[in-house]
Amino acid sequence: MDYLDLKYALAKKGYTLTRVAEELGLFGPQSVQQVLTRKYISARVERRVSEITGIPLEVLFPDRYPPPKPRRRLDGSGMLEKNRNSGRA
Repeated sequence: MDYLDLKYALAKKGYTLTRVAEELGLFGPQSVQQVLTRKYISARVERRVSEITGIPLEVLFPDRYPPPKPRRRLDGSGMLEKNRNSGRA
């Protein structure tokens, strides 16, 4: 997503860059803008924008957060070993 998409997603939730900056105790909205335009990196700002918009970090910042790898199965049955032996009789 580019800067304008991110700014629009925040606006749809009732947020401005100033409001995000104030919530995080940052100097001003330019601090948030620089993260959204990828001039600076701040995991805290990225995480908060993800929380506000409900969009996963992997979608918002694909260059920084690769999609999670699928978990390998411990056995061939399609269930994790721990779940299969949950202790039920």
